[in-house]
Amino acid sequence: MNTPTISLEALDRFRVAASQYNRLTKSRASRLLLLKDEIAALRKRGISYRAISELLIQNGISASDTCVTNFCHRVLEEPPMRKSSSKRRASHHSNRDASLPASPIAPAKTTPLPTAKPVAVPTVAPSLITRGPRIAKVEQLPPGEKI
Repeated sequence: MNTPTISLEALDRFRVAASQYNRLTKSRASRLLLLKDEIAALRKRGISYRAISELLIQNGISASDTCVTNFCHRVLEEPPMRKSSSKRRASHHSNRDASLPASPIAPAKTTPLPTAKPVAVPTVAPSLITRGPRIAKVEQLPPGEKI
């Protein structure tokens, strides 16, 4: 059968160390709990997460704008400002009425077609056709002729 690649002694040492492990650092959000009311007041005044983060850093409290954002969403229970792109697409499609066409039908423009001289299109043998990019063949009008 399979033999363990980690020795039993190493497993036992890890299990003992894991049971005795104390978290040495606190999360950044716990530092912000002391400032919960002040951060809430700043957010009510419309101050951005980045500006709050910079204000905290200027006063000796290290907290990134992402940390402040997460703190406001979790602790202050602020809803996220935007939906994720997949949720936006899903809600857009679910709100659309199924009986309506996908795009509005515009009335057809009736413009008279200019009378053009028939242009001889050179025929190409099937063996010369390549599978490269399709490039439009533009033919220049003789001088003085307008469309």
